[in-house]
Amino acid sequence: MRSIPARILLYSLLLFLFVPHVSFAGTRTFIKEYTYRASEDDSRNSSRVIALREVKRLLLEELGTYLESDTEVKNFQLTRDQITTLTAGIVQTEIVDEKWDGHVYWLKAKIAADPDKVAQSIDALRRDRDKTKELETIRRKSDELLREVETLRKELASAKNGETQKTAYDQSIRKLSAREWLERGFAAKDRGAFKEAIEAYSRAIELDPDSIEAYYARALIGDENHSMQDFYKLLTIEPKDSKSYLYRAWTYKELKKGDLALDAFGKAIHSASGTRERAEAYYDRGKYYYADRRDFSLAVRDYTDAIRLNPKEANYFFYRGSSYSNLGRSDLAYADFNKAIELDPRDSTNYVARASVLINPMNKPELAIADYDKAIELEPVAFNYMQRASAYLLLGKKNLSDMDRSKASELYADDFSRRGDYDFAIGKYDDAIELKPGNSTLHYKRALAHAGRGDSKKAIIDLREAVGLDSSNKVKAQKDPQFKSIKNHPDFIKLVGK
Repeated sequence: MRSIPARILLYSLLLFLFVPHVSFAGTRTFIKEYTYRASEDDSRNSSRVIALREVKRLLLEELGTYLESDTEVKNFQLTRDQITTLTAGIVQTEIVDEKWDGHVYWLKAKIAADPDKVAQSIDALRRDRDKTKELETIRRKSDELLREVETLRKELASAKNGETQKTAYDQSIRKLSAREWLERGFAAKDRGAFKEAIEAYSRAIELDPDSIEAYYARALIGDENHSMQDFYKLLTIEPKDSKSYLYRAWTYKELKKGDLALDAFGKAIHSASGTRERAEAYYDRGKYYYADRRDFSLAVRDYTDAIRLNPKEANYFFYRGSSYSNLGRSDLAYADFNKAIELDPRDSTNYVARASVLINPMNKPELAIADYDKAIELEPVAFNYMQRASAYLLLGKKNLSDMDRSKASELYADDFSRRGDYDFAIGKYDDAIELKPGNSTLHYKRALAHAGRGDSKKAIIDLREAVGLDSSNKVKAQKDPQFKSIKNHPDFIKLVGK
């Protein structure tokens, strides 16, 4: 659920000493065909919905097999089903050709994607447990609907009350189509195409007006007025299972109705159909206590219940450890972070969390640095470099600290430069160069930021410095499209040529 902050936001509660101041394979195309033989009760639309679902399944399985064998995905310790589920939230299926003769629906579709980029997206997505669970739920319900459609199709062939069965069959087809639009909405939202995502969720609602997930998803990315409308509309739909009660609970949270939210969480726990589902409900309520109520004792209670029911989920230990840390129980926090690492050794945030306890109150910066080294190996982001820089300072290693602070500033600058916030980026490059003078890459990047800002004079000054430090930057600058705004400037031409 969106209302729970990403793990990175939890560091403000964990780290009291550390506050930051600051090759691809190319596109591959996978193509599959599927032929669906319609029954007497099938229409063109129902045949198309089923055929599209099946051909998409074949495509995702083929892409998943490739990812598992030829990219870094093979190191992620994911099952084939998990890879397929996550990939569905990243790539889109494109219909190449389709034919319908009234009896047979033939469909050819493709997925065009850069496998290495998809692998990177999978790596990021698998770290976001809420998004992963959302995708798992969508896929599970889609599979259930496919089985339901097949059962109804067989029953229709011999049904005495054909009209009733036909109505149920048509409703299942509409719901199956709605699930497809939900997946499209998820993929669009994940890549920042919010207008497209809203349109996809709206289409899902048209097909299935009782889709709590679609209303909730659309509410989270709509404007304030429409979001409120969607939240209140969601509350008119009667929950049918534990997951539905969780959506209702988080909706009440968004509406600032805490008592009603807790009531819905309680119903989600009691209506769960199995131990894993009940563990999830405890976990969700624990997150609510943790992030919204700041009641860490009650959060620990719920996480403990979740762990009792499902002791193999790393996130349960991570969040309980975070709660213990905020209660001042560093010994218990450390033990839980150890367990989280044991269960998920490729999640960098587990190492950063353990390092925070090693720093304060354990005062073992040398051990913390080892954890930051691992975190940077897994996820070389600015935050992790800044944290390691602070640990180096505690050991009196200022040179190493300056190098990490410079790297952190560079990464922050790169991020804002990509967004077009050149003023902020230039300031961060200034910080990085001050900490690490004589670095050709930093001068080159700052030159790009100045060029993006339209300051040709400063861009050329930095570029001249970059070329002086590393002559290969001359050839690089000649081909770099980001220097387009100054490529005709006489000083640019004099420096790198045309």
